[in-house]
Amino acid sequence: MPEEKIITLAKQKKNLKTLSTLLGGLGFTKIAYSPKVLAVEKIKGRDLKGRPYLEYRVEFRPKSIEFTYSYSAKRNRLSRVISLMPIYLNILQVAEDYYDVNPTSVFPQINNLFSEVSKMLDRDNIELSTELTQFQTKYGELNAKYEDLVRSSEGNTRILLECERKRDELQKQLDHLTGMGDDLLKESLYNWIKLHGGTIDVREFSKANSVAVTRVEEGLDMLIRGGYIRRRFEE
Repeated sequence: MPEEKIITLAKQKKNLKTLSTLLGGLGFTKIAYSPKVLAVEKIKGRDLKGRPYLEYRVEFRPKSIEFTYSYSAKRNRLSRVISLMPIYLNILQVAEDYYDVNPTSVFPQINNLFSEVSKMLDRDNIELSTELTQFQTKYGELNAKYEDLVRSSEGNTRILLECERKRDELQKQLDHLTGMGDDLLKESLYNWIKLHGGTIDVREFSKANSVAVTRVEEGLDMLIRGGYIRRRFEE
């Protein structure tokens, strides 16, 4: 799983041993202390293959504080940064008695983040609006042809059926474009698992809900990382 690091310049001014004790009560999965480096990390569950899922790692060094986080290739990197940045800033605040933090190394990263988010939203909104307009136009045209054929004679039955088939295919594409987002996918998976005695056949769910197998697996990973479900052999 890809990882990315945010480095903040900061000069250590006190021994980190008491800081490690302070951080020990904040729910970190692992804390490692040495005279020069204090490292804390948080692991949140495991993926479908049993590999640990790293939420983030913080390394307190003599001249810097380094924040490493992982992100899924299928999930937007910016959404991870946005969700983790408040945590990182809180950690810097907790460590303020032990470090002199150089603010000029923090602000540019935050400004770059806002700039990336702004560009992404503008680009995605334009692309999504254009694509939706194209699909809606095509759907409207086919639907109009379908309604004309309904009023035509029985001699046009074959054409009517073909048009209906194409209309249904386009409807599926339109539904996919505006369809099952993360929240709806997680809710559907969770309800399915409850109705099937705590188990799930990925391919069966995929076929029943017209969702790609890879998308189903991604949804299961989200439920696992969120603590809603566990793999059977973890119990």
